[in-house]
Amino acid sequence: MAAGKNLKSATRQSHRDSDDSSMNREDVDFGTYHHSTPQESNEIRRGAEMSFSKLLQGLYPSDASLRILDAGCGLGFLISVAAKCFPKAHITGVDLFRHGSISGMSVDKAAKNMKCLGLGSRTSFLKHDLTKPMEPKTSYDLVLSNLVFHNMGKKRFNAYGMVFDVLKSGSFFVIGDLFPDDKADLDYFRECSVLINGSDESGSGPWKYKIRVLRKK
Repeated sequence: MAAGKNLKSATRQSHRDSDDSSMNREDVDFGTYHHSTPQESNEIRRGAEMSFSKLLQGLYPSDASLRILDAGCGLGFLISVAAKCFPKAHITGVDLFRHGSISGMSVDKAAKNMKCLGLGSRTSFLKHDLTKPMEPKTSYDLVLSNLVFHNMGKKRFNAYGMVFDVLKSGSFFVIGDLFPDDKADLDYFRECSVLINGSDESGSGPWKYKIRVLRKK
């Protein structure tokens, strides 16, 4: 997360952007991950927010007017993290919004979460298969994703291709995931990007959770 000054700025911005005064942060529900309890899911998100925020804050100035894509956005958790780091960004969440990896998945619920957080005017959602090209194609300054691509098997390489296709040259892909076939993923990433930062967060062996910051060539 950005420093306290930026957090206060983001909070003020959220209040200004509030779409429905009857909603509040207590109504936000980012769902429960499969094979996880609600408490465990919240703990996972707290850790991910700290790690993603730390890595994001060095990529662009906090007041940059960015176009950000959350690939596999679920109910909007990572969108909320990016919105705190970059209060002037517009963030698009892309997902199939099927009940699977997260409980209670729907685009309406994701949009409601954003309204509760005062982010409705700064966010939008698109129902789309990440393994297929996006049309019409929009260029993005930053693509984020958390715990999505490992669920796709070999089709994840098609999804990686979509991500790098919509990224501007020199812009960033920040991915937090499990990499059971780490070498294959790294080989792919090296073809179209440079690894500039990252962290090993938890777990061990082939299912260790890692965050990687990649800059498109």
